[in-house]
Amino acid sequence: MLSAMPFSGLRLKNFKCFADTGPLRLAPMTLIFGRNNSGKSSLLQSLILLRQAMGAPSFGPRLNLAGPLYAAGSYADLVHLHDQSLALSISVDLSWPQAEPDDPKIPSHAQVTLDFLGEDPQPPRLSSLSISFPDPAKTLDLRVKEGEEGAPYNLWIGGRDLGNENKADFRFPVNGLLPLIGKEQVRSGQSLDLRSRRATARTAARWTLNNMTVLLEGIHVVSAFRPPPMRRYEFQGAPAPGADATGRYVIDALIQNAIQNGKDKGVLLTEVNVWLQRLARIELMPLLPLDQAGKLYELKLRDMDSGRWANFADVGYGIGQALPVIVEGLRTPPGGTFIVQEPEIHLHPDAQLAMADFLVHLMRNGRQVIAETHSEHLLLRVRRKILAGAQQGILPEHLNIILVDKDEGPASRAAQLPIDELGQVAHWPSGFLQEANNERMALLEEMAAKVEDQD
Repeated sequence: MLSAMPFSGLRLKNFKCFADTGPLRLAPMTLIFGRNNSGKSSLLQSLILLRQAMGAPSFGPRLNLAGPLYAAGSYADLVHLHDQSLALSISVDLSWPQAEPDDPKIPSHAQVTLDFLGEDPQPPRLSSLSISFPDPAKTLDLRVKEGEEGAPYNLWIGGRDLGNENKADFRFPVNGLLPLIGKEQVRSGQSLDLRSRRATARTAARWTLNNMTVLLEGIHVVSAFRPPPMRRYEFQGAPAPGADATGRYVIDALIQNAIQNGKDKGVLLTEVNVWLQRLARIELMPLLPLDQAGKLYELKLRDMDSGRWANFADVGYGIGQALPVIVEGLRTPPGGTFIVQEPEIHLHPDAQLAMADFLVHLMRNGRQVIAETHSEHLLLRVRRKILAGAQQGILPEHLNIILVDKDEGPASRAAQLPIDELGQVAHWPSGFLQEANNERMALLEEMAAKVEDQD
């Protein structure tokens, strides 16, 4: 079921530790590595901030820095080198299989660039938005006049200023980050050819922004900070729509699926158990209320080998951290993007291998996976699956590896590591996942030296 993934690229400028990441490819599966405090989380946080800005009440074309998915602090915390005079920029590439190759109104590729400026104490305001296509004449921009705080936006097509909201027919919803683009109006002295080209640019821009809205709203997030298992859970009702970064509503989602009517009743629990069995040879028992009101629940897990059960709070901590990853990954709709930090946290190496299988499963079934990880085991399993090729449903082009580290100055840099059909990483960087091998070599050398001294 693997399909083309619409988020096909990302570029950040003046965003946290990055002066400029350069263009980065987002594959159906993107794995991000780097030392602690190298800045790898910033790549994920940029997309999470865009997701968080969608539908934020009263924010309009601004970034919501207050949460709930990511509490980013102030603009000074977010902008590179804390220099509030700089504009930060987030660019995403979007790609679609072109259903109508001869229809110029439907793009196969677009790049959307959003620039923001600080306006303390207000959240950062969108200063410009550019939607560019392979044909430069179709490029559509919204800009605020430079140096005019609070100034209105003007719309530009193909490098020509068409005026403000009323004159150029566009507007921002009260609670929306992305604008609504109207139709091209008849203008005095305008040729039919020029009107047609501008109308085509507007249609392509509307198509792009509508799809970008759907894509951002389809993002599901699991952060590295997940709550520990509890002995009892009070059901709060169906979980609110949208991403759940901390896994706060994971249990509510399981309970809701268990008690709902219809053909999907219990499906989520069944799918979760498939992966709990793969990770740790355990399964969640049926979810039954402890009280007559149906509000209080206890999660029990059964050992597949011994048949014994235990309360969720008494099972290994790693399972409690893995459950939100599994539930939110499965809840990510096909065509959506699953962003996860440290999916392997607190897991034994063999469970980390199973977690890699889970992420590949999501990708093969139409979800885009972007994971920040420290796990060499996870990468080894994915590389092995690539070596198996079509049998495992993952090819080299389905994976991109990004390594984040510090440059010689205060900034971070992001390098992309190509992988071939043998699962080999081309131009393996010095020091990349070398720690275990270095320690083994040091151990062997010290053993040899000790044996030589004894002789």
